[in-house]
Amino acid sequence: MEHNPRVIELRDLPRALRTMGDVDESRAVGAERLAGTVRRAMRLDALTEDDATVIRAEATRAGATVFEGIPGASGASPVILVADRDGMDRLGAALEMRGARSMGTAIRTTLSAYERTEFTLAFADGGKMDLARETRVMGVLNVTPDSFSDGTTLMSPRKALEAAAKMADDGADFVDVGGESTRPGATAVAEDEEVRRVVPVILAIKRELGLRVSVDTTKGHVARLAIEAGADLVNDVSALSDPAMVAAVRDTRVPAIVMHRRGTPKTMQQDTVYVDLLSSVVGFLRKTVERAGANGIADDKILIDPGLGFGKSAAGNLRILRELATLRSVGRPLVIGGSRKSFIGTTLDLPVNDRLEGSLAVAAHAAWQGAHVIRAHDVAATKRTTRMIDAIRRT
Repeated sequence: MEHNPRVIELRDLPRALRTMGDVDESRAVGAERLAGTVRRAMRLDALTEDDATVIRAEATRAGATVFEGIPGASGASPVILVADRDGMDRLGAALEMRGARSMGTAIRTTLSAYERTEFTLAFADGGKMDLARETRVMGVLNVTPDSFSDGTTLMSPRKALEAAAKMADDGADFVDVGGESTRPGATAVAEDEEVRRVVPVILAIKRELGLRVSVDTTKGHVARLAIEAGADLVNDVSALSDPAMVAAVRDTRVPAIVMHRRGTPKTMQQDTVYVDLLSSVVGFLRKTVERAGANGIADDKILIDPGLGFGKSAAGNLRILRELATLRSVGRPLVIGGSRKSFIGTTLDLPVNDRLEGSLAVAAHAAWQGAHVIRAHDVAATKRTTRMIDAIRRT
């Protein structure tokens, strides 16, 4: 076709101009101003009619469009606001001045959180890990006899050490040691049994490999003993529901992953219907982060996980992945654990041991959307995938 026309997404225009040897740098600077006007859409939940009236009036003045939802039983309803970045900020400031301070502050705080790009994970030993520089991979090491993916017999500490060493060789940034299955339908494990499973493994890994270790537990006492054994991070699928966990994370100053789920492993797949799934996930994680802060846990210690496979349908998991960027609204590093999960099997009609390609597709998509840590069973393949995605994003 004459002139070889092509479309360039507005967000990609500054970079496209800078890679063209026949375009002046000043054009790229101008393009950055254009790209900065990209419109934002933001949902606010449970607005009263008075709130909605204020929003309508100020949105018109700020050049924002308002889409109103259906009122619930309480009479409150959601709204979605659409405006360019400056207009959204003006709207937030106007609401604060109009007396609707909580709404205005929420808008402006959420914008700042969404646009945050720098994340550094601070460990209790003084070490730091830059999560913005590259996508990190967390290897899954289940020392349980009933894991959905690889549990048939209880793994000995020696075998677990060998598996962790392989993960380290394959490029794992962490290994996540779990002594209690959280698969759908799983029953709880006694605290002393969970300690017996995970502590010797963590001791061996830290002694022999020096690899960063996460302990996958919901129990504060187990977490504290695991940290004493050398664990660097806690992965809590119950999102600090045990008060002893809050104390353990605060006192030891280790980072923690908090995850959204509905119910327990025994019950979580019995109710997977949500009015708005993403609003539920974001709201839950935001409240958990706020609760952690109110209990003395520092901001740089919390990572968030939307909980793929935990109280969600297969379609719900896919929707979370499709709209993954909205989780940036919480302003915390994002962990994704989709490896070998049942929604991949449902989508591709495959048993658990044939889900590698589906798992890698999830990892690639999550990394492209800005996930900071990918939890994976197949470490080598996942690390290669995320390294390639990172290389494309840096180009």
